Amino acid sequence: MATSGSGFVGLGFLGLASGKTDKADPIKHGRRRTDRPVTVEQVKKLYDRPPSFTNQLPWLEFDAEHQVVLLADGHSIGVAFDLRPVSTEARPEAWLLSLRDKIQIALSSAIPEHDDPWVLQLYVQDETRLDRLAGDIAAYAQPSAKDSVFSTSWFATLDAHLAEISRPGGLFVDKLVTGSPWQGKHRKVRGTLYRPRPKALLAQGGQLRIDAILQESRDIVDRFSAGMESAGIKLTRLSGSAFHDWLFKWFNPRPETTAGDVNALLALAPYPDVDPKDRPYGWDLSEQLMNTPPAADPDAGIWWFDHLPHRVMVVQALKNPPVPGVMTHERQGGDAKSFALFDQMPEHTVMALTMTIKPQDVVRSHLLNIERGAYGDYADAKLAASDARDAQLAVARGNALYPLQLAFFVRGEDTQDLANKTNTVDALCRSNSLHPIREEDDLCPLDSYLRNLPMAYEPQFDHKTLHRSRLVFSQQIANLAPLYGRSTGTGNPGLLFFNRGGEPLTFDPLNLYDRKKNGHALIVGPTGSGKSATLVYMILQMLALYRPRIFLIESGNSFGLLGDYLKGMDLTVNALRLTPNTDVSLPPFADAVKLLGVAKLDLELIGTQDLNDDPSDDYDSPDDDDEDGERDILGEMEIAARIMITGGEAREERRMTRSDRLMIRRAIVNAAKAVKTQGRDQVLTEDVEQAMRQLERNTQRGNDRAEEMADALGLFCSPGSFEHQLFNRPGKAWPECDVTILDLGLLAREGYQDKLTVAYIGLMNTINNRVERWQHDGRPTLVITDEGHVITTNPLLAPYVIKITKMWRKLGAWFWIATQNLDDFPDASRRMLTMLEWWICLVMPKDEIGQIARFRQLSEEQTALLLAARKSPGQYTEGVVLTDHLTALFRNVPPAIALALGMTEKEEKAQRALLMKQHGCSELEAVFKVAEQISIRRGQS
Repeated sequence: MATSGSGFVGLGFLGLASGKTDKADPIKHGRRRTDRPVTVEQVKKLYDRPPSFTNQLPWLEFDAEHQVVLLADGHSIGVAFDLRPVSTEARPEAWLLSLRDKIQIALSSAIPEHDDPWVLQLYVQDETRLDRLAGDIAAYAQPSAKDSVFSTSWFATLDAHLAEISRPGGLFVDKLVTGSPWQGKHRKVRGTLYRPRPKALLAQGGQLRIDAILQESRDIVDRFSAGMESAGIKLTRLSGSAFHDWLFKWFNPRPETTAGDVNALLALAPYPDVDPKDRPYGWDLSEQLMNTPPAADPDAGIWWFDHLPHRVMVVQALKNPPVPGVMTHERQGGDAKSFALFDQMPEHTVMALTMTIKPQDVVRSHLLNIERGAYGDYADAKLAASDARDAQLAVARGNALYPLQLAFFVRGEDTQDLANKTNTVDALCRSNSLHPIREEDDLCPLDSYLRNLPMAYEPQFDHKTLHRSRLVFSQQIANLAPLYGRSTGTGNPGLLFFNRGGEPLTFDPLNLYDRKKNGHALIVGPTGSGKSATLVYMILQMLALYRPRIFLIESGNSFGLLGDYLKGMDLTVNALRLTPNTDVSLPPFADAVKLLGVAKLDLELIGTQDLNDDPSDDYDSPDDDDEDGERDILGEMEIAARIMITGGEAREERRMTRSDRLMIRRAIVNAAKAVKTQGRDQVLTEDVEQAMRQLERNTQRGNDRAEEMADALGLFCSPGSFEHQLFNRPGKAWPECDVTILDLGLLAREGYQDKLTVAYIGLMNTINNRVERWQHDGRPTLVITDEGHVITTNPLLAPYVIKITKMWRKLGAWFWIATQNLDDFPDASRRMLTMLEWWICLVMPKDEIGQIARFRQLSEEQTALLLAARKSPGQYTEGVVLTDHLTALFRNVPPAIALALGMTEKEEKAQRALLMKQHGCSELEAVFKVAEQISIRRGQS
C-alpha cells in the first residue's frame, strides 16, 4: 500500500495523497502543490453511518420496580409475560369449545376499549436448547445426594442425552404418531400488552399522569391474568433479564464471537440487572440486543442476522373460520397421524398474533357504512350488505370484531433454505384456511418484519386503511390463539419424561407439593411395553435426586445388571436370591413380642374391619390416615397365619370363621408371651404352632379345628425343608446398604403361591423394621415390587399391604408395585390399588384398559389418552400418568444406558451374549456396548 510523505496510509478514498506527482512542482513544508487540505464535506463523510436498525426498535428501558417496558417514545409502557397453555390432549370437542369461550371472554372483557387502544400480542416458538434443564435437575437434587459419585455421573449422562435429543433435525423421525422429526424443545408462548399514548396526554398531568398510567397497566394485566387463570392458563410476568434474553436470542441467532453459541454470548454479556442509576448515560435496551448490525435486502424482503436470512409472512385473510386450537392443539389427521399444526412448522419459526382492542362503537359504525354503501342490484353488493348486517348482529351478541394481524417469522440457513421453509409455511397455512401474502406480493416486507415485533405495532398509523390488519371476530381470534397445548407436568423434575411435541414433562411422586396423599405408585405395562426399562430409568433418576434406600423385590433376575452397574457407582448393593441354598430367613411372626407392649389388643375382633369374615373386607381403609394411629401388628400376623393355614386356597379361606380367627390371634399372643419368658426376641412359626395346640377350647369342634390349624402351620416347620429354612429360623440382620435386590427365585414358580405370599409378608416385616429405625435420618425409602401380578394373587395380601404401609407416609417410605397386567389381581386388591396415588400406565391394549376400569374410575379423556399411547421400538414408549390432580400422556425417551440395563427379552439377552463372545467382556461391559449402539441407531433414524 502506498504511503504519502505526510505518513497517511491508504487514504486515497478521501482524496488525500491522490493524483500523480509533478517532479517540477517544488515541495514546500512537506507538501506538494497538487495536495489539498481535506474539505469539510469530506470530514462529514467520516462521521456518516447507515440508517440505524436499533432506532426502529421500540424498547428503551425495562423498569424492574414496576415490571414494565418503557417504549421509545419515552412515555408509553408495555408489559411482557409468559403464558402456560392448557393441556388439551384427547379432550372432546365440547370441552374445547368451552375453553375457547373462556379465552374469548378474557380477550374481549378484561382489556378496556379506548380511542388510543390497547394492543395484545401473542408469540409462540419452539426453543430447542435443553442444556439448562440438566443443571436445573441437578439443582433440584437433595443436598445429601447431589455431590455423590453416582449423581454426578448421572447428571453428566442427562446433560449429554438432552443435548443429543435437542440437536438440529431432531433425535429421530416419528413415523408412527406424528410423521415428523421428534426433537427436544421448550414450546414458549409469550405475550405483550401495551398502549401507545399520544404525548399530549402525558403533558396534561405530569407525574400524576405517569402514576395513573402505571396503575392502569397493573389493573388491566391483573384482570387479564385472572381471565386467563379462569381458563386454566397461567400468566407470569417477564423480568427484565427474561425479556432481554428472549429478544437477544432472536437478533443474535449464531454469533461469530462464540462460534455460534448464543447462550455462551449471553453468559459473556448478560443483561445488566442493576439499578438504572448505575448504568452508563444514554443506555438503551434496544442497542443492548444487537451484537452485530443486521443487513437488509429490500429486493428479496430479507433481513440478515448473523449471516442468516429472516423474513416475515403475513396472513392476508381467513378463508374459513378456524377450528379451536388450530395452531397448537394436537389433532388426528386423515392419515391417522396425530400432530399440532405448529409441530409441522420449520425449525425456528415464530408465530405472532397482534390484536388491537378497538372500540366496538367505531367498528359498528364502520360496518354500518359498509351496509349503507353496498347499494344496487349486483350480487356482490347484496352479499356485502348481508355480511355487514350479520357482523353487526354478531357484535351485538358479544362476538366482538377486532383488527388482527397474523404473521410468521421464518429463518433459514441460506436463501434457498429460507425459500424452502417459506414454501412449507405457506402450504401449511393454506391447508388450514390461512392465506398468507406471497413474498413477491408483499409491498413492504422489511417494514412488516419490524412492525410485527413485540410492542412495535402502532395502530394509530394503521386504522384508516387497515392495510396491515383485518377485522376478525374475537371467537375466531380465540381459536387462533396458541393457548391450546400439551401437558408439561407439574414442573418438579423428579421424573423427566417428554410430551409428543418434545417438551419436558416432569413430576415427582416424592415431592410434598406434587403428592396430595402419598408417594405410593403403580407401574403397569404389558409384555413388550418397556416396563422394565421405564422402571430402571425411574430408579436411576430417584437415586440421583434423593439417594433413597431401595428394596427391589423381583423374580427372574430382571435387575441384576442394574445392581452390577450401581456397584460401580460407589453405591452399596446387596443382591439375594431365594433358593434352598440361600441362607435367608423370613419368619412372619418375628415381631410378635412387640404385641406385649400394646396397651389394648383387639382379641375379640371388635374393630370395624374385623366384623366381616370375608377376606376381601378385612382391611384398614386406605383413607384412614389418623396421625395418632399405630401399626396393626396383630392384624398383619393374623393374615400371615391365615395364608399359612389355608394355603391360599379360596375353599379353605371360606371355612375360616370368627372363632377360628380368634384362636389364631390368641395363639400368636400366647406364643409371644412364651418366647419372652424363654428370653428370646423373635417368635418362630413353631412357637405359634405349639401355642395353637395348647389353647383351651370349650367344644370338640374347637379342639378339632385348633389341631387342624396347628397341623397346617406344622407344614412350615418340618426340619430340613425349604419352608423351615425360610420361615422357622430366627431372622438375621441384613447388611446396611443403599440398594437391596431380592429375587424370589424358586418361590415364583407354579405351586409355591402360599410360600411366596408368606415370604413376601416376611420381607415386608423385615423392611418395615428398617423403615421405622431410619425414620429420622432424612433419606426416603422406596420399596419396589416387580411382577406384582405374580405376587399379589392371594386376596389376603392386599389387606396386609394396606395395614403395613398405612404408617409409611410418616416414615418417609413409599410402596411401588409394577406389573404386566391387572387381570390376575383379585377384586380384593381394589382398596390396595386405590391407596396408590400415582398410576403410571404404559402403552396397553384395549382389554387391559378395561382391567384398569375394574379398580379405578376412568373419565372419557383418561380413557382416550390410554388408548392413544403408542410404542415405537428403539425410539420411545408412551404412557399415561394418572393422579387426582394430574392426567398426562408422556413419552419416555431415556438415556441409552437406562434402556440397555432394562433389556430383559430373550433376543436382547442373546445380543449381550454375542457381544460378550465377540469382545471377551463381561455382561455389564456388553451393556455399555449396547448403549453405544442405541445412541448410534438413534442418530441414524
